[in-house]
Amino acid sequence: MQTPKPEFMIATILVPIDFSDGSRGALRYATSLAQTFRAKVIIFHAIETLSYGMTESLQWTDLYANIKTIVDPLLENAVRDLRDVGVDAIGASSRGAADDEIVKRAKEEGADLIVMGTHGRRGLRRLFMGSVAERVVRLAPCPVLTVGEPGVPSGE
Repeated sequence: MQTPKPEFMIATILVPIDFSDGSRGALRYATSLAQTFRAKVIIFHAIETLSYGMTESLQWTDLYANIKTIVDPLLENAVRDLRDVGVDAIGASSRGAADDEIVKRAKEEGADLIVMGTHGRRGLRRLFMGSVAERVVRLAPCPVLTVGEPGVPSGE
């Protein structure tokens, strides 16, 4: 008797990361899923910058390039950590609003699942800051698994 093919496969997991404890927790969760399903993990960071920036001396500066020099090594370290435990992983970044870039990358990569952390904001903080995770859940082309920050009560 032939084993039935699963209806849903998880071959590619997109993990948006902002390098906070919450997003690192989501990465650990995604790592476990990737090991279980032998899935590839894409660790992704969206770099949000103003269209321009100035230093105190009024010199123009390229914020994106400056931030990218910090983000790239962090992504490389995260990728190396996953590869060290046998997970196929790559790192990627792009410039733009986090929610838009996450959804765009999920579509481009054909992600089967997005695993991302939440910050659990409520009330006025949520009204003013919004929720990247909430917008991604609404717009994503695939299921989204949100992982709360360990030890932080909801709403903190």
